Amino acid sequence: MEHAGNPQAGTRVATWLELAVAPEWRRQQCAVRIHAMGTEHSGCYALSMDGRWICSGDGRLTVFRGFDAALRFLRALRVEEVERGAALTDDVTCDGRHYCLCVGRDDCLAQCADGCRRKKLDS
Repeated sequence: MEHAGNPQAGTRVATWLELAVAPEWRRQQCAVRIHAMGTEHSGCYALSMDGRWICSGDGRLTVFRGFDAALRFLRALRVEEVERGAALTDDVTCDGRHYCLCVGRDDCLAQCADGCRRKKLDS
């Protein structure tokens, strides 16, 4: 599967499901990386697994608003070993081209509101 609207169009992807159902030995052997996106102060991150971007089931790149959101997602999938990946220069907005997740007001991982970069999630 290839993904739409991600930083490296035409590259192969991995889905959440693939990572979630992987046996323990597979999760321990794969290289999971967290990549900063946009400017260094954007606060958005993407994940890769063995060089493939982590995408939603519909092929959209999954973007996390905040490093904590990315780590929470990985903990939920029982991924313990994570490396820093190369930063990506693509600017990210939650405009529907990506599947954006953040830690919401209730301290749970949730889909970002449209235009979350312009809104405070705790207001």
